[in-house]
Amino acid sequence: MTDTITLDALAATLVDAREAACLTQEDLARRSGLSVRAIRNLETGHTARPRKQSLRLLAQALGLPPGQVGHLLRTPRPEQRPAPRPAALSAELPAAPRPRLAGRQPLVDSLHAHLSARERPDHQRLAVVVGPPGAGKTSLILRAAHALRARFPDGQIFVDLHPPASAPLTPDRLVRRVLRSLGGTPDPDGPEEAGARLRDMLNRRRVLVVLDNADTEAQVRPLLVDDVRSAVLVAARRELPALPGQFAHHVGALGRADAHQMLEDLVGAARTRAERPAATAVVEFCARLPLALHIAGLWLSTRPHRSLRDLAHRLADEEQRIRFLRVGDLSLQDSVAAYHRALPAHIAAPLHRLVDLRGDFGAAEVMARVTPSREHAVDLLDELLYRQVTHVSGTGDGGGTRYRLHDAVRLYTAHCVPGPPGLHAPAA
Repeated sequence: MTDTITLDALAATLVDAREAACLTQEDLARRSGLSVRAIRNLETGHTARPRKQSLRLLAQALGLPPGQVGHLLRTPRPEQRPAPRPAALSAELPAAPRPRLAGRQPLVDSLHAHLSARERPDHQRLAVVVGPPGAGKTSLILRAAHALRARFPDGQIFVDLHPPASAPLTPDRLVRRVLRSLGGTPDPDGPEEAGARLRDMLNRRRVLVVLDNADTEAQVRPLLVDDVRSAVLVAARRELPALPGQFAHHVGALGRADAHQMLEDLVGAARTRAERPAATAVVEFCARLPLALHIAGLWLSTRPHRSLRDLAHRLADEEQRIRFLRVGDLSLQDSVAAYHRALPAHIAAPLHRLVDLRGDFGAAEVMARVTPSREHAVDLLDELLYRQVTHVSGTGDGGGTRYRLHDAVRLYTAHCVPGPPGLHAPAA
């Protein structure tokens, strides 16, 4: 066993032991008396001379058995160490969400397990989270990405593929953006060379690339390589079925218990339980969407003199509800608007004909409002589901699939878009 393998084994042992104990680096720092920075450097192999006393403190804090303690203490002497590894090139992740993600921890755990799995030839390190506007996809991928930092010490890149009021990033722009973050040549000789250099870097390093607001497979595909050292984590506005070997998670509204828990975490248990009926009304008016609940909770927490009943009364007005759910730079309306702008005309136009459908619907209702062709109606239903405008609500009496518009999409289309555009038949 070479010194390099021994050092990697030391880092892997520390990470595995900490995760098995369900501890963050901050938790382990408090238990051991070491700094978070010291622990991070040990877990990424950046500590030039690990002290045995530090390793003993970590082993004690982790409750390791004697055999693993001995493994930790058999670190190479300074003169045996190989040349130090290069420092992490980029650490671009935005801050992790502070409130706990009620109801989402199993999804975070699944993403972590998939993207940190040991290398094997058939394992693609690509994970995609798909869901409607306001479902909390960005918070989910950021929480998972922060938990994965130690696994990808050569860089963590974050790119918003479709920032507000901007055109979406093209694949070529994305390649150059990530290449610059990794220290590559800023202006390679054309897109082909830029793509080749980026693939080379991702094949040689352990890099985590996090992409938010993906609209197409083409935006993600340039980052996919056969080597599994690097990983790609994506929050997508629609299904991306053409991406190979992806690990897909679908998120939507929270369950009622989790939605109540999220509001309670933000507002306080005593306050929400004292007005339980009003809290229930707020949760349902927010359609149990994490973004809407987060905004409602912030509105209440900054207004301790206002009751939950006051907020429920304001949200009861359907025409004003989506506009009212705004605090600072957080806005449910803006989130839905970004989805709506990305819809092609042959999807956006029929959507306006369906907004009066508050309950379940199927092909028959679409045929009555949009097109006499059953084939076109079924294709349109598939496309609306694919683009996270609707969700499957059940099965009808005749066995056909029933759908329902996501409530925030329905409210935005009905009350925030001036006048329906001209109707175009959906593509066959």
